[in-house]
Amino acid sequence: MKKIIIIVLTSTLLLLGTIIPGTSFAVDKDFPDSRGHWAEQYILALTEMGGINGMTDGNFHPNEEVTFPQYVKIIIGCEYGVIAPDDGGDWASGYMKKALEIGIIDHWDMENTGPITRYDAARVVVSSLLRIYGEEEETDTSPVEVFEDYPSCKTCRSSFHETVGQCYVKGIITGKPGPVYDGEASLTRAEACIIIMKMIDPTLRTPIVVV
Repeated sequence: MKKIIIIVLTSTLLLLGTIIPGTSFAVDKDFPDSRGHWAEQYILALTEMGGINGMTDGNFHPNEEVTFPQYVKIIIGCEYGVIAPDDGGDWASGYMKKALEIGIIDHWDMENTGPITRYDAARVVVSSLLRIYGEEEETDTSPVEVFEDYPSCKTCRSSFHETVGQCYVKGIITGKPGPVYDGEASLTRAEACIIIMKMIDPTLRTPIVVV
């Protein structure tokens, strides 16, 4: 029998603009530039969990690109709290070392200080689900083939096609109009908060149901 794929809440607007239902966070610090932002509740939630501290100017800069170390720091900070810099390392070195130790990043990631791509964001999320949260992988990721650029996920790096599929079916990262995944594109800091909160809390996800 031919599978019918039901895509639940697939629009990018819903992915990035959904407010966490019934939440109101009282945190010691919020960020002036994030007040009223569509991702404010997610930013406040991650602040309360210890994943976000903001930038040196006291703002969060939600619309700026998020770097690979910043993305990793949010995930590690939420689960393990503040980690001091490694000997002689910068602010992110302790978080990156911890991430490598538990297996959510690879050795070559330690030198990656640039903006994180959507490919790498999915890869780190799937590794975190397995190694931090003990969540099982989905057995059928075929719905991800709806993306016009999905074949490029396989040729770019062999692991990407599987991690993109896991994040898509689980409802953590959806696509862009086309529909395409746009794996080489970077993420904003606000978009990273949405993805990480959906990774942490399955009730916030917009999963795809395969019947």
